[in-house]
Formats: sequence, C-alpha cells, structure tokens
Amino acid sequence: MKPLAPALRPQLVVWAVAACFLAALAVAVTWASSNMHQRQLDESQIQVEHFVAGAGEAFNRSMLGVDVLLASSDEILGLASYPQSWSGGAQGSALLHTAARHNLLVRQIAVLDGQGRVLASSGPAGPQALLSLPEAFLAELRTQPVPQLVMSGQAVSFASSERMIYVGRSLPNAQGQILLAVAEIPVTMLMPVVMQSVAIAGLEVTLERSDGSLLLSESSTPSHQRIARPLQVGAQWRQPARVSQASALVVAYPTLYPEVWISASLPEAAALLGSANELRMVRGFGLLLAVMILATAALTLVHLRHMHTARLTTARARQILEEALGSMTSGFLLIDAQRNVVQWNARYVELYPTLSAAVLAPGVAFLSLFEMEARMRFPDAGEDERRTWVQRHWSEWEAQPPAEGRSRELELPGGIYVQVTERPTPDGGRVLTFHDITQMRRASQEIENLAFYDPLTGLPNRRLLLDRLEQAIAMTGRTQRRGALLFLDLDHFKVLNDSRGHEVGDLLLKEVAQRLRQVVRGCDTVARLGGDEFVIMLCELSAEQGESAAQAQRVGSKIFESLGRPYQLAGQSHRCTCSIGAVLFGPQQVPAADLLKQADIAMYQVKARHGNGLCFFDPQMQVDISARAQLEADLQLALSGNQFQLHYQPQYNVHGQMIGAEALLRWQHPERGMIAPGAFIGVAEDSGLIVPMGLWALREACAQLRAWQGHSACAHLQVSVNVSARQFRHPEFVAQVEGELQRSGAPAQLLKLELTESLVLDDVPDSIAKMQALRSKGVMFAMDDFGTGHSSLAYLTRLPLQQLKIDQSFVRHIGRRHADDVIVQTIIAMARTLDLEVIAEGVETAQQHAFLSSHGCLLYQGYLLGRPMPAPQLQAQAMAGLAPEAMPS
Repeated sequence: MKPLAPALRPQLVVWAVAACFLAALAVAVTWASSNMHQRQLDESQIQVEHFVAGAGEAFNRSMLGVDVLLASSDEILGLASYPQSWSGGAQGSALLHTAARHNLLVRQIAVLDGQGRVLASSGPAGPQALLSLPEAFLAELRTQPVPQLVMSGQAVSFASSERMIYVGRSLPNAQGQILLAVAEIPVTMLMPVVMQSVAIAGLEVTLERSDGSLLLSESSTPSHQRIARPLQVGAQWRQPARVSQASALVVAYPTLYPEVWISASLPEAAALLGSANELRMVRGFGLLLAVMILATAALTLVHLRHMHTARLTTARARQILEEALGSMTSGFLLIDAQRNVVQWNARYVELYPTLSAAVLAPGVAFLSLFEMEARMRFPDAGEDERRTWVQRHWSEWEAQPPAEGRSRELELPGGIYVQVTERPTPDGGRVLTFHDITQMRRASQEIENLAFYDPLTGLPNRRLLLDRLEQAIAMTGRTQRRGALLFLDLDHFKVLNDSRGHEVGDLLLKEVAQRLRQVVRGCDTVARLGGDEFVIMLCELSAEQGESAAQAQRVGSKIFESLGRPYQLAGQSHRCTCSIGAVLFGPQQVPAADLLKQADIAMYQVKARHGNGLCFFDPQMQVDISARAQLEADLQLALSGNQFQLHYQPQYNVHGQMIGAEALLRWQHPERGMIAPGAFIGVAEDSGLIVPMGLWALREACAQLRAWQGHSACAHLQVSVNVSARQFRHPEFVAQVEGELQRSGAPAQLLKLELTESLVLDDVPDSIAKMQALRSKGVMFAMDDFGTGHSSLAYLTRLPLQQLKIDQSFVRHIGRRHADDVIVQTIIAMARTLDLEVIAEGVETAQQHAFLSSHGCLLYQGYLLGRPMPAPQLQAQAMAGLAPEAMPS
C-alpha cells in the first residue's frame, strides 16, 4: 500500500479528530436525552405513587367514618329488638339526622327493612324518603354472611338528580330481622376526597372493584363500565390506562375495604411533557457544537497548509546549520541583539535537560534562562530572593560587554560543572559556549574532601569545624545573636566495638551521623572529631542568654530522642545513649579551640554522672534552664488548673467617659502568688503554650462581653484582646474567633483584636485575608505598640484597621525627649490622615494627657486613669459613671 504524502497526514488527522469530537458529541447528546427521559419518568412515577398513597389514605379515613356511622345506627335507633320495641320512624329519623350531620361526606343515612322499605332517614323526608338503590347493591347487602361495608356503583338520586354512590351494611338483630343501614354519598363530595386537590396533567384516577367494575372516575366514563384487565398492586409502566387505554404508568393499591381499589394512570406522553423543552435545548445545543467543530476543522486545515509551506522553506536552511552545531563537543547558545535566544545545539540540551523542556525555544528571552538558573542555584530560596539575584546578575551582564574569551563557572543539576565562555557578535549579540569541567572539579572536590571531611561518615572533620566555628564566632559579634556548641560522645561505644567488631561500630557511627543531620537545621554544622565523638554547632540562636540556652536544650532533647531509637546493625537490634556537653558563644570573642575544650569538659561532667544527659559548661546557666523548664511545666498545670485570670484596664475618651477596656492576662500561681505576664509570656511563646492560652483569654473576654450586655452602663464597652504571632498564624485562627463569638453570643462589633506591627508585616497577604474575614463578621482590629516597628504606609492603607495604639515607650518620654514628642505627633497625624482612631497607652501623668489631647489624641489608657482590675471592679466603676479623679478636666 502506497504511504500517504506528508501534506495529507495533518488533513486526515484534523478530520479524524473532528469525527471523534462529533461522535463524542452525538454520544453525549444521546446519553443526556436518555438520561433526561428516564429522570422525568422516575419523577412522574414518584409523584403518582405519592398521589395514590395519599388518595388511598384519604378514602380509607372517609369510608371508615361512614362505616362507623352506619354500624352505630343500630345502637342509635335501638334496633336490637326490632320490631317489638321500635319507637317510630319520626323519632328515629331525628336521631339519625343528629348523628349524620357531623359527617360532611354523607348526604343522608337511612335504615331499611329486608324489603328495602325506609324505616328512618336523616333527610328532610324522614321515613318517607325515597331511595333509588341499585338492585345488585340491595341483593349483596341482604345476602351478607358477615356484616361489612358494601359500596354500590354510581346511581342518580330521585330527590336531587345528583349522581350518588351508596354505601351500606347489614345490622344484626336479635329477632332475626334483616335490617340495612345505607349512606348516600354525592359523587361530587367523594371525588375531592380522592383527588386531594392535586393537579397532575393527564392523570386518570379511578375507584373500581377487583373484578374491573368501575365505581368512580375523574373522567366522564360511565360508572357501569367493566375493565377487563385486572389490577396489580404497585406501579407498572407501559400498561394501558384504565380509561383512555393509552400506554401509561398505572399505579394501583387496594383500600381497607375488600374488593375496592384506587388506581391512577399517567400516559407516557403526559409524563414526558415536562422534559420536552429541555430535550429540544440539548439537541439544539449539540447541533450548534457540531457546526462549530466542522468550522474549526476547516479553519485549521487552511492554517496547516500555510504552515506546511513555511516549514519546508525553513527546514532546508536549518538542516545544514544543525549538522554543524551537532558535531560540537561543547554546548552552544546564540543570543541576538534583543537578548533573545536564536540557536543552540544538542550538547547544550544535554547539559540543561530541564531547561530545554520547560523554557528553551527560539525567540525566548534570555532573561528567562537567568531565572531558570536562579531556581537551579537556589531551590530553597524565596521568590523575592531569586528575583533580586536575577536582577543583579542581569544588570551586571548587560553593563559589561564580554571581552574576548571571558569565562565563568556554573554548577548544574546532577553534579555537572560547566565553564561558560562569552564572545560578542558583530550585530550586538553574544555567543556562549559551555565546556564540561565536571571531571576536573570532581578531582578537586576529592582532594578537598580528604582534607576537610571525615571519610567514614562524610561529616566535616576537626579542621573544617574549627574554621566554621571561627566564622560563627565572628558573626555573633556583628549580629549579637548567640550560638552553641554541643560536644557529643556515645555511651559504651567501646563495648560494642570490642564485642561485635569495628565493622559493626562503623555502621553505628554512620547511622548516628545520619540521624544527627536530620535533627539540625541547614545553617548548623555536624562534625565528627574521631572515634565516637561528634560536635554539633548551632548558629543564629536568640540574643538573650537564657532563651538561647533553652533553644540548645531543645536541640539536645531532639538528639536524645533520635539517637535513642533502636538501630539495626548486621541483623541485630542495638540501643545507644549519649553524653552531651554544651557551651554558648557570642557576642564576646572566644577562641574556637577554647570553646571546644569547654564543651568537652561539660561532656565529661555528664559522663561522671553515668552519661545519657546534657550539661552546660556554665553552672548558673544550668540553674536558669531548670527554672525555665519548671516554669513551662507550671504553665501547663495552670492551663488545666484554671489558674489564669483576666484583668481589665479601662480606656477613656477625652470627656472622661469609659469607652472600653483591654483584657490583660494574669497568673495566680498557687505557691508564688500573682506572676506578671513578662515573666512567663516568653516561655509560653517558645513552648507553643501561647496558642491555648490565647484561646482561653479570647473565650473569657467574649464571655465577659456577653455578660456586660445585661448592664446598661457596660453594654457599650469594647474589649481589646492581644493576639500573639503563633496564635494569629494558626490555620484555624479565624474559625476559632468565629466559634467563640457564636458560642458566647458576644456582639462581634465590641471585640477588638490587637496585633503588633511585626506580626502583621511578617506575612501581609495572610494577615489581610484573616483580618478581612473577621472584619466581615464585625470584629475590629488595632495596631498595638505602633511606632516600634517598620510599618509601611502602603501596607497600613491595605489593612482593615480601626485603631492605632501609640506605644507606651513614646508616651513615657513626652515632654522629656523631643524626638518622642515628634514621633507621637506624627502617629496622631498619620492616624487622622488614614481616618483611624488613635489611643495612647501608658498615660501616667497629667502632663502626658494634656500633651496628647492638645495634639488630637482623644483616647487614653494608663495608670493615670486606672490600673488593670478584675471585671466586677471595672463594672462597678463603669456603673458609677464617674470620670477618674486624676483625669484633667
């Protein structure tokens, strides 16, 4: 078979794809139509079944009432000894009238003797009433072996010419007389009972006997008609309708009374009427899509013909160039004067496989290759950091035209090193060649590893550790942040080495090295000095001595946990403990060798105590760490033991009116008494307990807000709650605040959350999203300690803030330090410009209050106005309605 010409293949593909789409469209339209058809049938069946069930229940209730009325006529008239004690037709008729008027369905009831003569009736004619009872109905009543309800077909009443249905039953008699109780029910009264005011288009409703005799029908079909097809319980599709004989859904159920059935027939055409418009829309939409598919295929073919012609011309020219470039052993990249990629060879693609797949294409901006290089160089860096690197290097690259043969080195993924050489082109472009120097670099790296790394574990050796330690010590002098050195020695390692051999000991050392790498951060160093001695250098710890010691302690705990897990060495399980000596360094300059010696001494103190522990070189620091650990344990007990309290410091406006209060956490320690927040908040932050503590404070503040709504003097008070960074960054923070407001019933517009500048600016998009979510519920926000951070005016305009809070460090020096006076005035002016409230905290003197009020600060908080106090005391002060005596008038 002759192969197809290349130009015809795309055409066939286009038409094949179009055919596939058309086929899929046809299948989808067919499926949708069938699904809609079936769904409409199912809905119609459910509707009709509900109707029949309701009609049956209504019919049964109505007939049961009539049956009870007929059965009780014996007792009403005293017919048990008829005819001896029969009192007369007129009196009996009156009794029947009284009994029948409570049943609205019945036109009249009558009692007849065995010959069909009326003895009494509830109608106006009394015993002279004329009833046109069907003979078959009378015969069935007379011959009943057991009294039960019998229903006649439709008959015309002599008295009113209405169509009636007669319902009757025989009455027992002690004298053996045949007595009959008959109720006359107008068809017009019975039909609404069955139809239940339900309007279903096309529905045919019948009341018939089990032999097919039609008792009642919504249509004009004669009532004496007999339907040959027997009824079946339940719903049956594609059955002839009981009246019209059309193919329909027939739903039938028997009533409580034998031989009487209720059926409803819904022709299929009527059942599908509701989906006809939808079907037309689906098919019309499918036709429109089919036309669009064909038009798209035709336009695509025209475009492909033009492209094919252009490609043939270009391919001939490129073939020769690609053959030449493909023979090069170095990578090649050509950049034009507009700094776009023009050409490259196969070797360049081999060196940059990910680059070629993601970015590389003719005409792509060379800048995008710089961006890819930044991602390869700094995979863990942030986007802003990589963007800064790209902009700096791109500017340098543009500003310095390459001299002939200028080179630089790059490290590519997979450990490949290349030397990049740049040369200018006459039209202003550049030619870059990439030479693989991996082997040379590996040889150099091997030499470096032998000099600075432990060959067994791959960790830095003593020489590299001391070099890094000296750099870290110098860095602490510049940043004022501390570092720590942990000297680790494995306990009883010699016993393992002697009993199981050096090979097993080496396996343990490798596993220990791996676990230590996993415990520390990327900026820390794990080194092996020799034997079973390891050193961990921790950098960038806290500037505060106690806190940095606690950080080192936590790393030590992680080391104990990691190294304490079982090891599988040569098929046997082994457990190992270690002794750790620790020493802090910085910001004072201490020789690296001395630090190593101090950590070693501390480690031997642990060994002297039988190992498996950590000891700091400074004894006093050990005391501080123990105290800090005890404080953390006490905090955990305080949370579960309800030892925390909320005190409220009132906030006043310039008129001396209390407008709110700040909720401040207090700790009533069972042994140490009241502990100020400054003594435990730092520990709570580091341990993570600040999150449940903050949630507790929020819950208590919301409960207090709700309680104050019952006191008119306090109902308007706002409550400010401080939110920590950890609590605010919790993924469920917004849900927690909303949950506490909902549970307590506190008004959200009276809750104000105070956030610090550093907290908000740490992640501005996340801060804005959370603040806006809560602001939409009514919660207000204040910027706490404003002026101590580095707020940007642009960020402030984006934040949904209502209030700025001047930090007390500025308020404290008002009138004594001119710079603080200027800062306070600037904050007030900024708040006025941004249409924000401004409140000053730490107002302690009348002079401070006067300065603030004179410059436009109208809200105040501080010891001058009131100290933090329990909620009942604040409530009493608010109900007194008096301004603080110390507040200037």
